Amino acid sequence: METSNKRKRIYTENNLLQSGIILFLGTLLSSIILSYFNESEFSSRVTRFNDFTLIHFIAAFTIAPVLEELIFRGIFTRKKIFKYVMYLGSLLYIILLQNYYLIPILAIFIVAFELNRSKNIPYHIYYINAVLFGLMHYEFNDLKLLDTGIGIVMTSGMGLILIWMVLNFGLIYSILLHTLNNFVAVAIIVLGNETADMTLKKVETQDFTMKYQRVSFFIKNGNMEVENNKSLKAENMSISNIHNALCSDEKLDDLYFGKFNVSIERKSNSTKKLNCESFHQLLNKTDLKEN
Repeated sequence: METSNKRKRIYTENNLLQSGIILFLGTLLSSIILSYFNESEFSSRVTRFNDFTLIHFIAAFTIAPVLEELIFRGIFTRKKIFKYVMYLGSLLYIILLQNYYLIPILAIFIVAFELNRSKNIPYHIYYINAVLFGLMHYEFNDLKLLDTGIGIVMTSGMGLILIWMVLNFGLIYSILLHTLNNFVAVAIIVLGNETADMTLKKVETQDFTMKYQRVSFFIKNGNMEVENNKSLKAENMSISNIHNALCSDEKLDDLYFGKFNVSIERKSNSTKKLNCESFHQLLNKTDLKEN
C-alpha cells in the first residue's frame, strides 16, 4: 500500500515536470522565431545586458541560482524556516526592484499556502509560485511587450521544473539545475559576442564620423574621454556607458551587448555639438544593435 501511494505521488509530481518542459521549450521556440521575424521592443530584463560585466556573468550562475532557489523553492522542502525565507525574501526582492505590482500576487500565495492543511500541496500553489517567479524578473512597464509575455511563461515553466526537482530530489539538485540553465543561457550570449565580427568599421552623418570596433567581453573596462562636445574616445566600454555620458536623462531601450572601442569626431565644416541626438543618429547607422 505504501509503495502504491509513493508511485501515485511521483506520478503527480511528474505532471509538474511535463507542464514545465512544454511551457519552457514552447516559449523558447517562440522566442527564437520572434527574434528572426520581428524586431520588437526589449523588456528591462533584456536591456539589463547593456550593463553586463564579468562580475554579472559569474553571479548569474553562482549567487543568483542559490538565492532564487532558497527564496522560491525552499518552501517546498517543508522546512518551516524556508517559509519565512520565501515570504520575507520575496517581499525584499519586490522592494529592491520596485516591482510593487507583485505584492497582491505574493499575498495570494501566502494566503493559499497558509490555508492549506492537507499533506499534499494543491497544484494551484505550485503554479502561483511559478508565475510569481516568472513575473519577478520584469517591471510593470514591461507587461505591455510581447517579449515579456513569452519570457514570463518561459521562466514560469522553468519554475515548475525546479519545483519538481525539489520535491523529488531536494533543494541542492534544483540549485544545480538552475545553475546549469543560467550558465548555458549566458554562455551562449557571451560566445556569440566572442565569435562576432571584430573588425574596425566606420559610419558618418552630415556632422560626425564614428569609428567602432567590437572587442572581447573579457577585457577589463578601459576609459572614455569627451572633449568640448565635439569628440569622444572610448576604449573597452559598453554602449550603455557611452550613452550615459551623452544622454544622462534618457534610458537606453535597445540592446547593445558587449564592449567596444568607439571614436567620434566632428567634421571640420560642422559646428554641431556632440550630444544625445547626434549619438543616436550615428548608432542607427551601425550594425551594433541586437535583434
